[in-house]
Order: sequence, then structure tokens, then C-alpha cells
Amino acid sequence: MERIKPRVRILRYTDPDRLSLAKNGAIFLGKADEDNIKRPLNMLRMGHTSIFRGEHVKFEFWTSKVVYDHLVTYTTLEMRACGGLRANEAKHFIPPIEAPELYEIGQQHLETYQKLVHGIDPETNDPIERKRLQAARAVAPMSVELHYILQFNFLTLMEAVFPQRIWEPGAQPDTFEVVNMMWEQVREYDPELWDLAKELYGPEAIAWKKVRLRLKKDNPELFARLMQEYGQLKSMWK
Repeated sequence: MERIKPRVRILRYTDPDRLSLAKNGAIFLGKADEDNIKRPLNMLRMGHTSIFRGEHVKFEFWTSKVVYDHLVTYTTLEMRACGGLRANEAKHFIPPIEAPELYEIGQQHLETYQKLVHGIDPETNDPIERKRLQAARAVAPMSVELHYILQFNFLTLMEAVFPQRIWEPGAQPDTFEVVNMMWEQVREYDPELWDLAKELYGPEAIAWKKVRLRLKKDNPELFARLMQEYGQLKSMWK
């Protein structure tokens, strides 16, 4: 049986021309040129990130419930609409990428669940009273396909979703697959912005944090010398 692949598509991307970010950035800094679309990039480099909370991306998903559970953990998630199993019948089982051999077992559990929903005894195939969806879901496999919509602001994607699910090692393969699709699609709208976000929050930035901690512990003299030469902070009041 060929694996059912997850699907993701963007329903709304609020600032494809970066003009809203430009206006908000100009007001934030008290500048007159409200159409300067380079300013948001400079603000992101400087760590002035509040304007990026005001723009969002709305995604539509068809994925396993396992992936859904990973994505809804973000407290800054702006909107969620999910066709869950309380009122919707599960149709497909999606085995993990790393364990396709679980398909047969998962499919058996799915068929047991579906028989209960349609009033069939799973053991004898005799007619029985149909189980309500909200009751039958108790025996459904975890990795069934769900259809849902989630909305994230730009900053949550930059600082949390993309780093934790695709840029840092360790994400579950199914979740990596889906979030990487999200990344590829947002990048199509504004490659310059999202490439900068990857530079600031991506694999290299994550690695540098680990380098700092290790260097400070293993070679404090070199750490102090580098901080003296490259890490001095300057105040705008001096």
C-alpha cells in the first residue's frame, strides 16, 4: 500500500509585498518613508521583531494526528479549525515515515473503529448498534489523517516553528516533512525575508549558541578574547 502523503497549502499570506511591515516599521522608528521595504529586514537583523507579530500565514493541512499534536503546542498559535474525530469519521491511517511496517497493524485498528461506527461487530461481523463517533474514536489509531487549518504570525514561524521542527536536529520525520513544506511555501512569497529569517534563527545560529557555551567552558581565555574583540555592546546614548 502506497503511503498517503501529507498535504499543506497556504490560504492567506498577509504581506506578500512587505508594504505592511514597511509602514509599521516606519511608524515604529518615526521615519517618513513608509514604503521602504528594506527597513523590516534591517529591523529583524537588529532584533526589533514586534512588527512581525502583526503579519500571519494561514495554512490548510491534511496530515496525521501525530503531526497535528506537534503543531498545536504553540501558545502563540492565532487560530485553529480542526475536523477532529468527535464529529468526523477517520478514513485513512498514516504510518510513520520511519516505520512503514506499522501500516498493517494500524489499518486493522482503523477497520475495527470503522466497523463500530457503522454498526458491525469487529469479531463476528454481525450487525450491532452503531457507536457514536465520539465513543468509537477511543479505539481509533493515533496516526489517522486529520483535516485542519492553523494560523501563525510571522514571528512564531521564525522563532519557534521552523527552528524547532526543521532547523534543529531531532524533530520526528513526519513533522519535519510537513513543516518543511510550510517553509518552502512561505519562502516563495518573500525569499529575501525568509532567507534572512533562516540566517538569524536557522542551523548556523543554533550551532553558534552551542559553540558559545562550549567555548566558554572549554577555552575561557579564547572566549574572553573573542568577546573583547567582537562582542562589545554599544549604547545609543554614548
